[in-house]
Amino acid sequence: MCVARTKVCQSHKNQFALHQKLEELLVHQRTDVIFLGIHCGNVVLELGGKPALDVLRDLATSVGAKERDFLQGGLLLGGVIDENKNYFGRGDFLVRSILGIDRKRKGIAAGEFYRLGKTVQFHVRDAQTAVEDLQLLLDAQQLGVQPFAGLLVTCNGRGRSLFHEEDYDLTIIRERLGEVPIAGFFAAGEIGPIGGRSFLHGHTACLTLFRPENA
Repeated sequence: MCVARTKVCQSHKNQFALHQKLEELLVHQRTDVIFLGIHCGNVVLELGGKPALDVLRDLATSVGAKERDFLQGGLLLGGVIDENKNYFGRGDFLVRSILGIDRKRKGIAAGEFYRLGKTVQFHVRDAQTAVEDLQLLLDAQQLGVQPFAGLLVTCNGRGRSLFHEEDYDLTIIRERLGEVPIAGFFAAGEIGPIGGRSFLHGHTACLTLFRPENA
């Protein structure tokens, strides 16, 4: 779910598949956007020319009750992977947790170092969007040869804490791909692709599908 978007203005520092074809899917559990701003190290001081903390406060007071519930569930900050795109949507942001605030400098500390002018966006955790993302990715996989196995690595922040049900990611995979044997585990971080590169992610599910070599 998206809230607003802006640019970073300024900041201060304080393979086990021989003869097999692998396909990886990365599923996020957030979608909303916010404004671009200025940063210093991992502390964002300005967004769109305004103090970052003021932008965050304005956001919190401008959204409706449902959106405020999302904000209370944890706010995240995403940086655009490819700045050359004309439009930013799902899969275009590398999302990190907000670690805290700097009241004195009106800054926001995030789990990433941003350069000046970086396009960033606020995100929230949303179970419905997480399900939609996973379904969309799996729908595309139905067009190919049926995988014979899969490996699912999912964040500790998903599962029951997000969906209020156990094994919900696996349930969606079964609905789309059938009874494919799936092994996996929970993790505090998942490695998966975004924008043509691999990153360490959080709050995601990363699914690797195994298909015959000539599929």
